[in-house]
Amino acid sequence: MGGKETNDAISSAYDAFFLWSKLTAAERSRLLRKWYDLLIAHKEELGQLMTLEQGKPLKEALGEVNYGASFVEFFAEEAKRVYGDIIPATLGDRRLFVLKQPVGVVGAITPWNFPLAMITRKVGPALAAGCTVVVKPSELTPLTALAAAELALQAGIPPGVLNVVMGNAPEIGDALLSSTKVRKITFTGSTAVGKRLMAGAAGTVKRLSLELGGNAPCIVFDDADLDVAVKGSLAAKFRNAGQTCVCTNRLIVQEGIYDKFALAFSKAVQNLQVGDGFSEGVTQGPLINEAAVQKVESFVQDAISKGAKVLLGGKRHGLGMTFYEPTVLSDIKSEMLVSRYKHEDEQNYSDFIMWFSTLMHTTI
Repeated sequence: MGGKETNDAISSAYDAFFLWSKLTAAERSRLLRKWYDLLIAHKEELGQLMTLEQGKPLKEALGEVNYGASFVEFFAEEAKRVYGDIIPATLGDRRLFVLKQPVGVVGAITPWNFPLAMITRKVGPALAAGCTVVVKPSELTPLTALAAAELALQAGIPPGVLNVVMGNAPEIGDALLSSTKVRKITFTGSTAVGKRLMAGAAGTVKRLSLELGGNAPCIVFDDADLDVAVKGSLAAKFRNAGQTCVCTNRLIVQEGIYDKFALAFSKAVQNLQVGDGFSEGVTQGPLINEAAVQKVESFVQDAISKGAKVLLGGKRHGLGMTFYEPTVLSDIKSEMLVSRYKHEDEQNYSDFIMWFSTLMHTTI
């Protein structure tokens, strides 16, 4: 799909907007609730599909179905509460009313790491407000988006209200930005792409909601409960194989507890089980593609060449393909790429531990 198909989807959403926005809030709420019910009813199929195309363990995928569906459930109820305001007027015989209206067609661009939840989090509130949507999922995980859209149709949400376009990202993005029928863009992804969307949206004065790159250091002090700190750091780092925009990208540990923490954390990471997401006991799936593996390899090799120590992992997994060993590095210096890493459209599978003497000495 490219520009032509995207423009067709935009026209479909534009035409459907006039019907959808005229439904009562209660009617939209009822249809969204049906969609939620179908997402939960098809939880197993959606989870399996997600594991097949994205690689995360089935347990995590099933958890994402619950999480993603919860947005639809929440906004099905919030659809009933789109209240206006009455504002005191300066003249006694006047009343000022504020009525909230849907903006129109929304273009939603979503990432691959949470292929269901990132869609429902954007589509749920848009549909609840009376907007229609054109979703552009990641080309790496389009099937989950299609399955969710099919369930929306089965729930009775009219054709054209929710549209999915896949394929050539620049062409699709340009079509969404240039169309005067699209009145809002919502995007989760890299800062670089977010900047381009912001600039491109200016020509037609679209509204924007941008969730861009992140920075997530984890600081452990000397007086921390070691077991709790290790458990929390492990969960914060390795969920979805570290492929989340909020996972820990550096562990900064105070010198008094540094050695104990490094040893305990490495042992915990060693217990992670890498493999096929459908296999029992697997906690870590593959990275999303070969480019992601090469990025991690370049970071690890750069760190080693500048004096970092590999406490664990540091290479591709014996399973081959895009599996990579959970990795822990220590003796990190500020000139290393990993110490300057921030989350963008791809995430990091390795973790590294830095030490500090006082809080003022930390670098985040």
